[in-house]
Amino acid sequence: NDLWQTIYKGMGPNKMKILVTGDNRGLGLDIKNEFSCDGISRQSGFDITKDVKQIAEKSLEYDVFINNAFDGPPQEDWANFGQVNLLLEVYKQWRENNKTGWIFNIGSIGEKHIVAPDPDWETYRVSKSALRHASQQCTQAFKDSKVKFKTTLISPDRIETELSRSRDNWTGNGIQTKDIIDFIKYSLAVNPNTVIEEVTFYCGLDYQA
Repeated sequence: NDLWQTIYKGMGPNKMKILVTGDNRGLGLDIKNEFSCDGISRQSGFDITKDVKQIAEKSLEYDVFINNAFDGPPQEDWANFGQVNLLLEVYKQWRENNKTGWIFNIGSIGEKHIVAPDPDWETYRVSKSALRHASQQCTQAFKDSKVKFKTTLISPDRIETELSRSRDNWTGNGIQTKDIIDFIKYSLAVNPNTVIEEVTFYCGLDYQA
């Protein structure tokens, strides 16, 4: 944390600028509050399925872009790759502008478990799987020195938020948003030549505090 404070607060008037999507609740809201950063959501007039180019253009003003918002509830068939399409456009514009910085994509461990359609496709798993592959391609571009910015995928288990606690299937056990935020801080403090491709957060199934 001391190193993070040096990096984040020691930049004076050029303090690291962070933009997070889906800042109206859950993880996105906690990220916004912790970093005192800017956020966008449907409530502020930005829809990741309709305003992809505008969001990507806005991200050029920032040092860190956190691709957090998902494009629909998991059970809806219109949850259709909005997060992936946004990443592709952000990557394109950052590359064309020879930009440095970091992109963090919020994935899910759900995509690691293959299930059969029963009766329909679980579009959440499919979309998050596509996000992982796209994120890893972006990471590879940095490793191959094709771009100057880093890309990291964060794949959490169920996250404990006000929304998840309100659901009937809440087990009382989930990943703390603080742990994800601390990882973002750690990533931003690694050496300039180092990129973390992916981190996965699991919680114990029957953990009792």
